[in-house]
Amino acid sequence: MNAEQTAPKINLLLVDDRPENLLALHSLLNNPEWNLVDAAAGAEALRRLLKQDFAAILLDVQMPEMDGFETAAVIRQRQRSRHTPIIFITAIGVSEAHVFKGYSVGAVDYIVKPIVPEILKSKVAAFVDLFRMRQQVQEQAERLAVLNQELAARIQESERLNRELQAVNKELEAFSYSVSHDLRAPLRTVAGFGDILLEDHRDRLNDAGRELIQRMAAAVKRMNEMIDAMLDLSRVTRKEMQPGTVDLSVMAGEIAAELRQREPKRQVEFIIAEDVTVQGDRRLLRMALENLLGNAWKFTGKQPKARIEFGVLADGELPAAISHTPSAVCYFVRDNGAGFDQTHTNKLFTAFQRLHSASEFSGTGIGLATVARIIHRHGGRIWAEGEVGKGATFCFTI
Repeated sequence: MNAEQTAPKINLLLVDDRPENLLALHSLLNNPEWNLVDAAAGAEALRRLLKQDFAAILLDVQMPEMDGFETAAVIRQRQRSRHTPIIFITAIGVSEAHVFKGYSVGAVDYIVKPIVPEILKSKVAAFVDLFRMRQQVQEQAERLAVLNQELAARIQESERLNRELQAVNKELEAFSYSVSHDLRAPLRTVAGFGDILLEDHRDRLNDAGRELIQRMAAAVKRMNEMIDAMLDLSRVTRKEMQPGTVDLSVMAGEIAAELRQREPKRQVEFIIAEDVTVQGDRRLLRMALENLLGNAWKFTGKQPKARIEFGVLADGELPAAISHTPSAVCYFVRDNGAGFDQTHTNKLFTAFQRLHSASEFSGTGIGLATVARIIHRHGGRIWAEGEVGKGATFCFTI
């Protein structure tokens, strides 16, 4: 402990009307950790007690105007000094009457002159230790009171945020209903009219007209897909999580098999690490992996020898911000597909932000935003690394 952190001295009050007696007490109680405060009379002692706290009071019995017994009685009446230990120091013989009177006004001990230095110092040291312990208990109680106030404030804030969240969720539910029903109705009308034109008036349409109607139908289909993606994104935020043990290796294998069934003619090598398990919500993690592996499948579509990997990053591959975190495990999905410009990484996890045109690769631009929300709900982080034409790697923690 340096000088700035040294504990403050403990105050001791010495009350005696004779200067030579006070000087003798100073000599006996010389200790660098103790601050000796003198009072030449009972009234002066009472004034000292109004300004300072003391570990103990050494009080002479025989004093003019107000003797030690009277002074002790007043000390005990005051709230601040009610429990301060009083040691009577007297040169007269200690009779049973004196002892009874002393204890009745609050004395904890008697010391008869001539004083034995070792006895006096040991008794005072005991009271100093008790005072320090009381101070520590009081400081801890004050800190606990502050912490309780902070906790109560945080609970109130949490309750307020929960109420706001419930209100937002109700608004989201209303919005989802509107999206699902109100916005789809005109789309169905547009799609229906397009079908009627193609079926009933095909002969009156030239090739350009039929192409326009087909493009209109494709736009309606894309809008429906975007509505579905938006609903999925809103559900990710609202659904209550159901944590459990999830085998990501098995899950990745199932998703890979489904992707192969959709496009059996493609030659894609899947490399899936074994026995990768986490604690999380199975449904949400399935949605995240489907999006990540589906993205890798889509963006390797132009590769004659496509490769998609899922596994755990080795220690040497971890970024600095993660490698210093104890027990950090980072999972990845890597491909050798189209990649992306690393300077645009901040756009990847924002809804409707696309780094490739729809003519190159289809999609709604919501999948990675959904993945990011799922990972964040699991208390994790997600980031991406890529290079145009050399593939991409998506890493995340749980």
